[in-house]
Amino acid sequence: MSDFIKNLASDLLRLEINTIVKQNMSAEKIPGNKRVLLRKLADIYRETLIDYGLVKSPNDPNITAEDADKVLRWQFGGEFSFKELALQSGRGVKLMEELMQKETDPAKLNTLNSRHKILQRISNQSYNVIGIFKLFRRDLAPDTLTQSNEHEDEDKQIYYVDKEHFNYLRYQRCELPLSCVPFRSHQETALWNNDLDWGHMNSAIELPFLPDMLGMIYKAYEIGTEQIVLQTVIQVEGDVTSYITPQYINMPEQIKEIIMGVHNRSINTSTQFWNTLFTTVINLAGKSFNQIFSKK
Repeated sequence: MSDFIKNLASDLLRLEINTIVKQNMSAEKIPGNKRVLLRKLADIYRETLIDYGLVKSPNDPNITAEDADKVLRWQFGGEFSFKELALQSGRGVKLMEELMQKETDPAKLNTLNSRHKILQRISNQSYNVIGIFKLFRRDLAPDTLTQSNEHEDEDKQIYYVDKEHFNYLRYQRCELPLSCVPFRSHQETALWNNDLDWGHMNSAIELPFLPDMLGMIYKAYEIGTEQIVLQTVIQVEGDVTSYITPQYINMPEQIKEIIMGVHNRSINTSTQFWNTLFTTVINLAGKSFNQIFSKK
């Protein structure tokens, strides 16, 4: 209980309010099944990488042997899928930096800079998710930590190939290298991982997410790959930092007024809730705030 309170108090040291302008909202609830939530988050990241032209979907009929390092082979929502996303988004970050150094057109430079930030977010969040799966593996399947990862050994990939995918047939005809063929659902890692197709995912037991893990995943899912136009960060000491993007500055005055109004109301609501949580934590601890963080 004391560790839980200490962790909760640590999370309360900083309050962050983000305002996003998003089109085509589905208004659907966050999935109750956390495995599904992770799969949808991975799908959002994959779609963005494809839209940016950095990778190709395995369903793309125009895949060639030269596309081997661009084909997204992991189409799930587990550690191996997010490792691929981290790798590809990291490559995208470096590419955007190279293009930004050469670009002179302000509009194009702004687009590249925006994409650079989104790709950096995908990379960072993917590594955060990978860390969660590593903890699950350590706690739930420690015996597998010393075993080699067959999914990283190209000579053993036949076992992981989705043989129903059309690319596998092209691989059999030697039209594509094995590195263009997607992997199959990993039922044997379901205890700690989530690289499962929809059928296996819905039948697998839920993963033991802690509150801080869920908080990170919820935030990643809600923000997705949208651009944040306004951000305010409030520190427990009272310091307030506000960030305004060029996208917001260039909006029509009427739109800016609406967005700023929404942002300010969000700040008021968040600070009120923040204060209530602080009071609750201190009451639960029965100690001063400093004592909560004192060493045992």
